[in-house]
Amino acid sequence: MKQSYQWFKIFPVIFSFLLIACDEDSYSFELSKDDYTQIHKKFKTNIIDESFIGDGEPGIPPKDIFSLVHYPAENGNMAAYLTPQPEKTDKKYPAVIWLTGGYGGIGNDDFFWSEQPYNNDQSASAFRHDDLVLMIPSFRGENVNPGKYEMFFGEIRDIESARQYLMKLPYVDPSRIYLAGHSTGGTRALLASEYSKGFRAVFSLGGIPDLKLRLDYAPVPVTVPFNQNNPEELEVRSPRKFLNSIKSPTFYFEGEYSYWNEFDEIKKIVKDKNIPLSIYSIKNGDHFNIISPLTSLIVEKILHDTGDKVNINFSEHDFMWLQHNLPESD
Repeated sequence: MKQSYQWFKIFPVIFSFLLIACDEDSYSFELSKDDYTQIHKKFKTNIIDESFIGDGEPGIPPKDIFSLVHYPAENGNMAAYLTPQPEKTDKKYPAVIWLTGGYGGIGNDDFFWSEQPYNNDQSASAFRHDDLVLMIPSFRGENVNPGKYEMFFGEIRDIESARQYLMKLPYVDPSRIYLAGHSTGGTRALLASEYSKGFRAVFSLGGIPDLKLRLDYAPVPVTVPFNQNNPEELEVRSPRKFLNSIKSPTFYFEGEYSYWNEFDEIKKIVKDKNIPLSIYSIKNGDHFNIISPLTSLIVEKILHDTGDKVNINFSEHDFMWLQHNLPESD
């Protein structure tokens, strides 16, 4: 009886292990069990192409809309746009870091303070709100910043440096710094949600699940700077690999016409593993026309997120509102 008892005592452990193993094997890709922050700190990227050219000197903004500031990072000071200090000095304000799409940095013209079309407004205009502080940073190798362009790697640490810069401003609430980004900025936002634990919530609009998938799908408009023959170089730049490392409530959105089907599997994984990532495909939306109504909605969510813990969620009513306010695609 004693031997039988011990066997049955061990069996559930073995059975549970087998269930976990089977569950892991059911995914179409390998999910890392290691913490992304530690992997990021240990991995040394090999930049083999330095032909990338940044946007040049950032444009000088109107003082009543932005200041051109420089925040300290690993490679030196990085350029960023920062909205003016709010007039009311008796309280601390929530802040948003906006990660712009594309490649090259934050431009060299008046893009971020000029009116943009409602069906493709990538200027973060919704976040220029009296009760919010907005920062639009550039990163290593971009504009005329020091360092080499690394494409979804070193700039993730620069995002954390930008957050630390913001949290030291006397009028910013350090516990209410949010991260949002579109396209390449959306991918950076997903990676930053796996790297940094300091953001209250993260919003990714149109990020990609995996860099190799993106490079295999179609060429990108800049030269890939790292050694693509090393699979680790691609893995450390791929958000779905490190889902277990997501540290803050994270929300992913994409228009249904531009949606990566791989996010359906990711949706299953995060549900199975209780990972704080919510994924939404927006009906009648594309990669661009979702931005204006969605960022307006995100602003409202942030302004009402005032409790000790994050209380942001997106309801059926919210998505009905999005549908009503969604512009037609180009």
